[in-house]
Amino acid sequence: MTARPEQPGTPAAEASGLPDRLAAVLADLAFPSDRWQVLTTAEMYGVDTVTRTMLERLPERRYHSLGEVVAVLAAVLSGRPVGAVGQAGPPRLPRTAPRRGPVVARPVRPVARPEGHRPVRPVA
Repeated sequence: MTARPEQPGTPAAEASGLPDRLAAVLADLAFPSDRWQVLTTAEMYGVDTVTRTMLERLPERRYHSLGEVVAVLAAVLSGRPVGAVGQAGPPRLPRTAPRRGPVVARPVRPVARPEGHRPVRPVA
């Protein structure tokens, strides 16, 4: 059984080599980025018309990595839903308890010592 080359114009043919192609095109892009920033960076790179057409199919959203762009584009090209692809978002911050009013400095109370009590000095 021999492997058949993919037919031109099929999603599998369009997606082959996609990560390498986009890594070169979007090398100067800082993530997280919006869709328009991905398209603008590709245009500034001078992307070919096939890659530009594929990138124009990206849904409007914020992308947090090159891997997310590739995964969403592969899902779009294969006809899969893209709702759950990627969307990792920025790392979540730990929740902290809210303050309950202003911080008030408490007065320092002197330590009560019994009459005639002296601090102990170490013996040399």
